[in-house]
Amino acid sequence: MAKEGSRVKIKLVSIEGPHKGKSVYVTYKNRVNTKERIELKKYCRWTRQHILHRESK
Repeated sequence: MAKEGSRVKIKLVSIEGPHKGKSVYVTYKNRVNTKERIELKKYCRWTRQHILHRESK
């Protein structure tokens, strides 16, 4: 059985630009230290620039 830990897998989805929601990154976060949603600037290959990505549900 898997142990319930503090690190969870999350999806970061683009929220800016004409290709909104198309660019997706998968990463982990520690929910004990970071309770709110993460927002990071990541590279979007369709617009070829760094845009804001937000943690999805």
